[in-house]
Amino acid sequence: MSFLKQNKDVDALVAVMKSRLSEARDKHALYALLTPALSFKGPVKYNNTPLWVVALVGITIAAINAANQRNLRFNGHQDLVTTLWVLATLATLIPLGWIAWRSRRLKGLSDAIWQKNLLLDNQLAPVPCDGAKEAKALGQRFYDFRRGNHRRSIDALYKGHYQGEQHSFDYRVFHFHYVDKHTHTSTDSKGRTTTRTSYSHYHRYGLLLDFGYARNIAILGNGSSGHKGSRWEPASLDFRKCFKVLTDDEMAAARFLKPAVVEALTTLGAQFRRANLELNADGALCLSVSDNDLVSLPRPLGLETPQAFLALLKEDTPLPKLRQLLKEVHLLLVHSDNNF
Repeated sequence: MSFLKQNKDVDALVAVMKSRLSEARDKHALYALLTPALSFKGPVKYNNTPLWVVALVGITIAAINAANQRNLRFNGHQDLVTTLWVLATLATLIPLGWIAWRSRRLKGLSDAIWQKNLLLDNQLAPVPCDGAKEAKALGQRFYDFRRGNHRRSIDALYKGHYQGEQHSFDYRVFHFHYVDKHTHTSTDSKGRTTTRTSYSHYHRYGLLLDFGYARNIAILGNGSSGHKGSRWEPASLDFRKCFKVLTDDEMAAARFLKPAVVEALTTLGAQFRRANLELNADGALCLSVSDNDLVSLPRPLGLETPQAFLALLKEDTPLPKLRQLLKEVHLLLVHSDNNF
């Protein structure tokens, strides 16, 4: 049957493209990846007509059973009612689940191609790592990675290089995921105790780089994770609305937070949600925010229209939030470097 061949061909197409995607190292390889989709006969999508028919049959059985279950039970056919409900449920949920799985499969491949395109357009390369071990190592360097009382993980890590007019630097972009565990105990009217455990998941995104012009200063717009130091405040009221500063050297903080830097940080605080800047004892900078779109953008097209998708991939697609954050870091470097 034609629908069987179409679905088999789509399965083969997805398998081939997935295997080639991991090997794509540049834009030309990414374009070549779409060749099978461009030559595919008909639209790149599954034919789910038989599954919809089976689901419709299941819904029909459920409707008939609901309308007649009182009479069936009255006549001693309780087992038949139960059997019909089981059949209706299976006939409806299995095909609908299969349809949803197929949809996610194609969507997931389009998403992966689009994400690879964004990384290549913005000169970013994935950094393989053990998420829990990486979070632990970063927690030894920065207080910002000591959040969460249950689990911590670096869910994504990328490396890049920024070339500004006056400074250039290597950097890493991270996605930090941490979990708080909560235990709730309650006692009912009969004195019986019940314990319930819940988990709260949180995410932070940001940059890691060698800064070098200041040390042991935390500029916090998202609260403290055990950051040490005395409170220091510049004159700017707008800055103090966005951040609080902790440092073990108030003179060093005053030298770093000169008026131009205070102004730049105030702008950063207005553009990004709950920004934290932590300069550790080695002069390394961790800049974290709650914005989850540093290395992502909505995908406007996909494999359902391969020719248009290819044209989209051939365009340069910048990551505005990431570029703005890097620009702000470059501005901090310029204002902190006395040679400029």
